[in-house]
Order: sequence, then structure tokens, then C-alpha cells
Amino acid sequence: MKKLIATVVLTVMSVCLASAQNVQPAKRLESNFQVGAGLFLESGLYARYQNPGAVLRLSYGLDIRLDDRWSVMPGLGIRAQVSDIENLGALGVDLDELAYADAFLTARYHIEANRSHIVLGLGPALSYAIHQDTYYIDADPFGPLNGKVKFNRIDVGLQPSVTFQPRAHFQWGLEANVGLLNSMIQYPEYNRTGSIHLHYIALTCGWHF
Repeated sequence: MKKLIATVVLTVMSVCLASAQNVQPAKRLESNFQVGAGLFLESGLYARYQNPGAVLRLSYGLDIRLDDRWSVMPGLGIRAQVSDIENLGALGVDLDELAYADAFLTARYHIEANRSHIVLGLGPALSYAIHQDTYYIDADPFGPLNGKVKFNRIDVGLQPSVTFQPRAHFQWGLEANVGLLNSMIQYPEYNRTGSIHLHYIALTCGWHF
């Protein structure tokens, strides 16, 4: 009986040790490169006739593990977006065309599901317009608004994300940015006031290592 118990114990310990060797420990630091493409959306009291738009974004983040479940990821991104893709290329249409550099800080929660790794993220993003769009009103090419900047240079957003990592390095997911500030510059002297909040939602794919 003692030999049988000892054999069972040794067998269980061997299985546990083999399983432990197959589990890869989480990296303390991990680089994340990804590209995203999706919809650019505007909301607010003056956001009319401009949805849906398109967005393209490239970003890098450094994931810093706090424990087995939690990490934080500071990062940088650059994105270009244009509104009203239904009328893209049409003559006389004043589309909203913007380019932003983003700095973000995301809290991330890691979930192991079967053989996949799922990461839920949420955090603030600060955006700086590196290209500011201006008004062009075709009906009045010499009007007072033509050539004036449409949007504020700084925007602040909330950036949620979900990332799936089915393989050692490849990842894909969904990412959004919800604009919290009114980005529309007010021109009460020209009867151009209101609010426009800028948002996007994008499908992402990338590489982590």
C-alpha cells in the first residue's frame, strides 16, 4: 500500500511539474505594435451630414505587468480620419479631414480563456492635431468662414479596447476613442456655434513581443 501511495504521489508530482513547465510566465515588459482601421464618427449639436467617416491609426504601447492579471500600458499613436465617406471625392463637399498624434495610458486586465489570451483595456488619451482642417464653403467661396480652423488643436478622449492574442505574437481586437471635449471652435460673429465630439471605433491587428 505504501508503495502504491508513493507511486501515485510521484506520478501526480511529475504531471504537475510537466504542466508547470508548459506554462509560460508573463513578461514584465512587452512591446505592442498595432494598426487599426474603422469608422470615424461625430456627435453633438452641429455634427450633421458627416457620418460615417473613416479612420486609420498606427500605435505603439509598452505593456508593464503589475501582477498576473493587471498591467498598465503607456503609448503613442498617430491617426488620420476623414468624415462623410459616402461623399468622398464629390465636388463642393466640405469634409472634416484631421490628423492627430495621440498619447495614452491604459489600464489592462488579462484573462486566460482556453488557449487564448484576452486583454480588456480602458484609459485616457490626449490628442494633438498635427493637421487642422479649415472651412471651405463652396456656395460662398469668399465668405468670412473660409480658411478659418474648424476644430481645437487639443482633444481628450476615453479609450476602451479588447485584444485577443491567439498565438505567441499575433493579436487582433477592437479599439475605440470617445471624445470628451467639444472640439468645435466657436464663431458667434459668423453664426457658427454648437458642439462636435470626435469618436472612432476600429478593428485592430498587430504584434506583441
